[in-house]
Amino acid sequence: MNAYTTKIMLELYFGKNFGESIISIDDIFDFFKKEESENIKIAIKDLKRKEFIKQKENYKGSVLISLSEKGKLKALNTIFRNFDGKKEKWDGRWRMISFDIPIRCTKGRKALVYRLKSGSFYELQKSLFVYPYNCEREIRALASLFSIEKYILFGLLDSVDNQDFLIKRFKLDA
Repeated sequence: MNAYTTKIMLELYFGKNFGESIISIDDIFDFFKKEESENIKIAIKDLKRKEFIKQKENYKGSVLISLSEKGKLKALNTIFRNFDGKKEKWDGRWRMISFDIPIRCTKGRKALVYRLKSGSFYELQKSLFVYPYNCEREIRALASLFSIEKYILFGLLDSVDNQDFLIKRFKLDA
């Protein structure tokens, strides 16, 4: 995927309703400079061909686009990969993700664990991960996509045993 397809996908994902945004194609063009319009047309065509977006026309005749389920997952994959090596000021708190997902939801469990590991979340114990930066929205969006919300607990911790190791691992300024 090129930079334009990624930017459009993330713009749709981070829009007003976080993953549920519907934006007119005209608004997409407004986000970019006029000289980029050909690249935007190509990117939208590519996103549609890969079934990452859905298109429909509103009553005024404007073309509206939104992410498909496949597109939401692709956007979340991009977001989780960007968690690795995240550089921002640490607020001194740990985000804890704990889960006990039943066997009938194995696909969702594997999806969650894969994204946590690809995002460099640290596995304290099996089914218990920590991360130093805000990630609750993304975790909840992924859980919703796989219908596993009720099996996941999210916590905000002031300290963790052996956190000196975690501070080094995440290269944080304590």
